[in-house]
Amino acid sequence: MRKGGYIFLFALGLLWGCITHAAQVYEINDQCQVTVHEILKAKTPSNKELPRHGWVKAELPDRWKEDPAWQGYQGGAWYKLDWSWKCKNNARLAEPIAFNIEYLINAGTVYLNGDLLWTDKNLQEPLSKSWNVARYWILPISGIKQQHNETLIYVSGYTSMNGGVGPIGFNNVMSNVEHHDELTWHRRTILQLNVFLSGTLGIICFVIWIMRRSDTSFGWFALASVLWILFISNALTTETFPYPDSIFSAKANLIFWMLFLQCFCIYMLRFIRQKFPRLELAFTTLTAVLIAVVMLMPFEKNADISSVIFLLYCLFYFITYIYLCYRSFKTKRRDSIFLSLCLTAMLIFGVIDLAILMYFPKEGIMPVSPYTSPIITLFIVVILGARLNRNIQKIEQFNDELAFEVKKVSDELFSSLSDKHQLELSNVRLQERIKLSHDLHDGLGASIVRSMILVDQCEKDIPNTQFLSMLKLLRDDLRQIIDSGSSLDSKVPDSPLLWIAPVRHRFSQLMEEMEIISKWNFPAAWKERPSSLQCLTLIRVVEESLTNIVKHSKATTVKVTMTHKENEPLILIIEDDGIGFDVESVSTHGMSVGMRSMKMRIQRIGGKLNIISQAGSTIIQAEIQIKSAA
Repeated sequence: MRKGGYIFLFALGLLWGCITHAAQVYEINDQCQVTVHEILKAKTPSNKELPRHGWVKAELPDRWKEDPAWQGYQGGAWYKLDWSWKCKNNARLAEPIAFNIEYLINAGTVYLNGDLLWTDKNLQEPLSKSWNVARYWILPISGIKQQHNETLIYVSGYTSMNGGVGPIGFNNVMSNVEHHDELTWHRRTILQLNVFLSGTLGIICFVIWIMRRSDTSFGWFALASVLWILFISNALTTETFPYPDSIFSAKANLIFWMLFLQCFCIYMLRFIRQKFPRLELAFTTLTAVLIAVVMLMPFEKNADISSVIFLLYCLFYFITYIYLCYRSFKTKRRDSIFLSLCLTAMLIFGVIDLAILMYFPKEGIMPVSPYTSPIITLFIVVILGARLNRNIQKIEQFNDELAFEVKKVSDELFSSLSDKHQLELSNVRLQERIKLSHDLHDGLGASIVRSMILVDQCEKDIPNTQFLSMLKLLRDDLRQIIDSGSSLDSKVPDSPLLWIAPVRHRFSQLMEEMEIISKWNFPAAWKERPSSLQCLTLIRVVEESLTNIVKHSKATTVKVTMTHKENEPLILIIEDDGIGFDVESVSTHGMSVGMRSMKMRIQRIGGKLNIISQAGSTIIQAEIQIKSAA
């Protein structure tokens, strides 16, 4: 009997220990507490009714993939919480109780004693996403019972997507709000800051790349920032939109992760000025193949391979990181070394999060990877500042060198311009001398020759009056030569007849005395009025030609003709029937001063001078294009 009593007491103690171990107690305040007596779960085809059978015990947090009986399950599940509250000395409950759930995967609904507390927007595909949203509800004192309360939680999800319910808690309102704010900061606010910083840096790097296409590292970083934002936005959005369902959303998120790590690896290589075309092509091809596998493979198998792909790309990142560190410390570049240190910190954070995910999935430890964004921000600021400072130093150095070279070139240019000015002055003097010699030869020389011929032909003494007239004529020719510069701007005669009249008068008188018949054929009016320079040039050609005829040709007839039609060159022809001369021989062995002067004058105004000579006929033809007189 005594032995049986011991056994009974032992069994009773064991049962009490099991009960107290199974029950979860939550302190509301110093006086009151909530005790969760039992947690049950059951699969359900609908959220409209509770299943009558299939309830099994559960512990929260609960993830379906850790229960062999739930492997491969996708659909809905009910969780039933049986709880009560109690205060010391039977005191009344003085404040409301706050009930919280840290997450639901994926969507769910919460009831208290048959009353709806909250529900997600979409409990069917496309499901809402509550896996990264902490929620709580304030339970009014009048709405809860002291001895027995029932909280029902409906969850819709997939085993392969870690379906289940996260940790729960009962607390007073103030403590609960503090706990909720802390969870929200770690799970959402820090990610929102991450998105903001990543977007800002992405835009800055994109603008830099647009302005400086040669530095492709900024372009790859901008693209990686976009993919990173798309990846972490999965943790911020509470609906599956724009994806058609949760499965597609999970696949897209994995693809964003793959592309992000590929772009970031290429960014690291470009940052240290390294290219591996074949390896990068192979990497891109592998990514394309794996993307096709992820999109086409059935979801059940896809869930198993997702972890392998995730770790594979982490391995690619780690290999690129090791090579970056090797090149950075080999080249001793400060920005590369700084990037290596920054990525080392990121890698340490990533390893910590991976360890938390693998070994402490239920402890509720917050990930530290989201805090890497400020590190990246600091890195980019320092890098941009260092590069900006280096570029400014290069610009300042270039400006100093440019100022020195400009001063040097300016001195050389000043010296060259001085030399050029001196050469121009010498050239002007030479041109003036040549022009003066031509004018003396063509104008005064012709008048002197004409006067000499008159004196030579005269059979008796020349009267003083006629001799004085000859000297005045020479004086007038000399004045014309002196004033030839200003004559360029003088008024052009109104007609060709008025223009040729002075020359015709002088030479007609001389040729009459030498018994040379002269014929002058000129139009009565200009078709197009020539310039003063053109008129002066043609006058010199006529004077030189007639002087040569009087001196050398022994001609008996001279014809001076001008033809000019609209839109055609002006042609001046001086023709005689003298003995002629060998034009080719004179051209080969050097023309006379007069003929060389005519040729230079005509060429100076853009005209042409043709000379044809033989015994009995010599033709000098000047052709110029008339433009409007300036």
